[in-house]
Formats: sequence, C-alpha cells, structure tokens
Amino acid sequence: DDLLKSMLAAKNVGVSAGMARQLYLGRLDLTIHGSDPPKNAAGLQELVDRLRPAISGVENPENANMLRSFGHLMNQYASAYYGYMWAEVLSSDMFSEVFEADPFSKESGLKYRKQVLAPGGVGKISDHLEKFLGREPSQAAFLKARGIGVE
Repeated sequence: DDLLKSMLAAKNVGVSAGMARQLYLGRLDLTIHGSDPPKNAAGLQELVDRLRPAISGVENPENANMLRSFGHLMNQYASAYYGYMWAEVLSSDMFSEVFEADPFSKESGLKYRKQVLAPGGVGKISDHLEKFLGREPSQAAFLKARGIGVE
C-alpha cells in the first residue's frame, strides 16, 4: 500500500522537463518556418543557443545543434510540430470528459467516431471537438494529469 502510494506520488517526476522540451521544439519549428527565419547556419546555431536555455532551462552545449538530426522540421511538419503537445491537451480533455468513467463505452466510442473522426478535414476541428465535449476544449485535464496546478 505504501509502495503504491509512493509510486503514484512520483508518476509526474520529470514531466516538466519533457513538456519544456516539446515547447522548445515547437517554438523552434515556428521560428524557423516563420516570417523572419535565420538566414544561414550561424543564425540557426544562434537560435538554438538562445531558445533552448530560455525555454527548457538547459544550456546548449557549445556547437551542439540538434537541427542536424531533427527530421520533423523538414518532413511534412513545417511549422506544425506544436501539434504533438496540442494533441495531448485535447486527448486529455476528451478522455476526462467522456471516457474516464467508462473507457470501453460503446456509446462514447460511436459518438467520438461520428463527431470527431468522421468529418475528417471538413470544417474546423475546434467545432467538432466543441460539439463532442459539449463545451470549448480546455487544458485543465492535461495539466491535472501532469500534477500541474493541482493541490
């Protein structure tokens, strides 16, 4: 019983570092694909050296530039990498609102399929999610699941 309690209490250890990394990568992607991207390799290095510690709190080692191996930036994600974290926010919200009480509910699964998946790329996903949730999406469940802002 005590072991289980301590394990549950520690489940969010390191979550903030992972979130900071995702925020850093998303911001890096948006900056590179934005209106005033770096003009050369030195500018890219300066961007990495400036953003990494500013967002993640981790200094960038001298001449280390992960852009050389970060394929997401140029592989169909141009300025959309932030979507990884946004998908976590939305899925946490949908789970807590609709599926948490019964993750295997056939009714909830069909509702999700019809209201979120079936429309595909037609219309705004925010409209589909609002209809599905019965309200605007919220980040509260995402934060709570990570122990942020929860007492």
